Amino acid sequence: MSRKKALLPIVVIISFILMTYQSKKGHFGSPAQISSLLDSAHKTIASLTGSLSQPFKRLALREEENTRLRQRVDELLLERDRYLDAVLENKRLKELLKLQESSKTTVAAARVVARGTGHWEHTLVLDKGLKDGVAKDMTVITPMGLAGKIISVTDSFSRMLLLSDINFSAAVRVRETRKEGVLAGTGTRTCMLKYVPYEEEIKTGDVIATSGLDSLFVPGVPVGYVSKVDNKGLGGNFQYIELTPFQDSSRIEEVLVIR
Repeated sequence: MSRKKALLPIVVIISFILMTYQSKKGHFGSPAQISSLLDSAHKTIASLTGSLSQPFKRLALREEENTRLRQRVDELLLERDRYLDAVLENKRLKELLKLQESSKTTVAAARVVARGTGHWEHTLVLDKGLKDGVAKDMTVITPMGLAGKIISVTDSFSRMLLLSDINFSAAVRVRETRKEGVLAGTGTRTCMLKYVPYEEEIKTGDVIATSGLDSLFVPGVPVGYVSKVDNKGLGGNFQYIELTPFQDSSRIEEVLVIR
């Protein structure tokens, strides 16, 4: 609202009072009378202005209170998220400790401190290295199963290759039937189970574990399950088999390095 529009009601009220006074007296009267009249008009306008401004003041106070409440809600949500993160981390660490206690081949428990990008996209950097006993080609696992292997080591850190990488491979077998094959990364969430002959019966849902026949990976580590078998129209001597790892590579935060 412009200043002119804001003053218009006041001018109208003063004019109305003056006209009313003139109609009663026939003239404007002395300066003292006019001053008294204007003072009365000022009080009336002040009272009216105060009455009109009260809702706006209450609205401003309410908005200020709402802002404080929103800030408090944000703080509480942040505290809740931190608490949930702590609970989940505690659960993961307990599972990792249980796995560590059950494994006689554990070298070190490690945390992920960096995720690879670009050419190193399917790698993770761990906070354990040579001084902790970690060495190249050691197996890396989580409570869910196989996660990858160590590919380089420094004194305090190491880099692991995830099983999702296209350069990753491991000798595996079907846990129940003992049929063997080779796990190969594809650069995606799923892997391939290669070199399984057509005559071997493989079903969706079959659990796959490391066999240890490559002399690289500890045998018996769960890897994943067969999620797709599709042999239609394929040539060659081997089946087309997709495998979904138990451990989602994008969710790894703590691992065990074993030998």
